[in-house]
Amino acid sequence: MLKLFKGNRAHPLGEVFNRYYWLQIGLIALSIVIGISCSAWVIKGTLLKTALEQEMEHYWMRVERNPKADLPDTKNLYGYRWNGVRPTKFQNMQLKSGIDRHFIDGKERMTVYGERNGQHVLLVFGESNVNKLVWLFGLAPLMFSLFILYSVLWWWNRRARRYFSPITRLANALENIDWEHQNTEASPFQGISTDANMEAEYLKQALEKYHQVLSEFIRREREFSGDVSHELRTPLTILKGNVQLCQARYGDNKAFTRLGNTIEDMQLLVDTLLAIARNTTNTLTPEYQSLFNILQELQVDLDSVGQVKGIQIHLQQHGDEQIRQLYPSMTKMVFGNILRNALNYSQGSEIDIILQKNKVLIADNGIGINLPNDVKVQELSSRQLKLETKGHGIGLQLVQKLCLQLGWRVELFDRQYYLTLQSDLDLKPSTGLIVVVYLS
Repeated sequence: MLKLFKGNRAHPLGEVFNRYYWLQIGLIALSIVIGISCSAWVIKGTLLKTALEQEMEHYWMRVERNPKADLPDTKNLYGYRWNGVRPTKFQNMQLKSGIDRHFIDGKERMTVYGERNGQHVLLVFGESNVNKLVWLFGLAPLMFSLFILYSVLWWWNRRARRYFSPITRLANALENIDWEHQNTEASPFQGISTDANMEAEYLKQALEKYHQVLSEFIRREREFSGDVSHELRTPLTILKGNVQLCQARYGDNKAFTRLGNTIEDMQLLVDTLLAIARNTTNTLTPEYQSLFNILQELQVDLDSVGQVKGIQIHLQQHGDEQIRQLYPSMTKMVFGNILRNALNYSQGSEIDIILQKNKVLIADNGIGINLPNDVKVQELSSRQLKLETKGHGIGLQLVQKLCLQLGWRVELFDRQYYLTLQSDLDLKPSTGLIVVVYLS
């Protein structure tokens, strides 16, 4: 199922719109700052210098034609001149020919100084007027155009959000469906308005049809599971009753005892498989038991199979015995399937079951298997692990599903590799496989 939400976090599509919206604002603002800085540098650093130098040259040309020519006197440019003694206000200034900056008339201004035939001239540029012109004809139009631009972007962003919001709500409703306790007749998409969005309306109709078909399938599966449960329990109950009658009439016999135990295991198996099919353990009752005792029972039950295969099963416990809350049937199925796989396909001579504090190791000294991608450890998963040899019965796929229900984790290790990691284990280095079940 496609996951479009994580808790209460916003939809990723909305995050994309917000991210790019603010990224545009940041980039345009940065470009404005860089553009204005470059413009100011060009205007003040190049154009004004060139203009002042040309004004000075133009003044000297006027003086050559008319020695009494007036100094420039405009709103942005004015000047001072003297012969011989420097005016008092310029006494402390270090004047040199060319462009410079000096503090004149209460402000630091750009100046150009020149001297010819004993006449000294200082032209002063009114720089503040240029700043006003830059603001009036540069920044103000730019800000106005940006206001229009971002108004359009904001309007488009709002329309885009409204366009995609029905899809967001549909995805949220799809993810939050409770398939275990849902009402199969009511559609979770029924109350979602698509705001005249044709694509969202088609998607809504398709999801409603999908929900209806899947709900009907789940309902039929649950009814079938209940019928199968009833049909299987009835003959098992009859068999168990007849075995008890035979025991009462003919006395206790190993064959009757084994038959009774097998029937009880079959009843537990039916309950467990139904719990797996319904994806719940509510129908099963946990019990406080010793995991070592369960493993010991499996060792006794499978000892006859081991004798036929020429394989000895050893059970050892590290640390004190612990009483755990377990589902006996599911626990027996997990370790029973792993042990049967080892007996049938390891082609070794020994199987060691080691119970530690929070994990159980089942190690064989057989031929082992080729783990995917030549790694030395692999988590048990039907998607990741493809074995050429199939296990006993439902096999490793059932083990993986059972461990998922119990909150356990299973990993397969190359025996030699695992013994290099756990040197404290009393196992001989050899080829083979070690299955580690990590308990919750």
